[in-house]
Amino acid sequence: MRQLYGVEACRASIIEQITAVFGVYGIEVDERHLGLIADYMTYEGGFRALNRIGLGNHGSPMTQMSFETTSKFLVNATLHGVEEGMNSPSSRIAMGRLLDCGTGSFDVMQPLQF
Repeated sequence: MRQLYGVEACRASIIEQITAVFGVYGIEVDERHLGLIADYMTYEGGFRALNRIGLGNHGSPMTQMSFETTSKFLVNATLHGVEEGMNSPSSRIAMGRLLDCGTGSFDVMQPLQF
């Protein structure tokens, strides 16, 4: 699809195919969620699988861990000295930290008067 019609057609096809698979079971998924998945799979202008192999080259061990085979990703990250910058929502949630976006992107300080 991408080679013949381009990355946008590939993105639309991914959304259509996922909708069809879930539709067989009567499951409706919000298009915004499907758009995020399709964007992830095509954002470099190519196609990246959304599975453990596609995430294997992702720089964040915590993002890899949140998908599948937790211990394998953590062991590989430890053995190869991969650093975690805690930049993705997945990694911050896995470590119990606030997200650095939305309401987590700032602090509100109120002076207390006694």
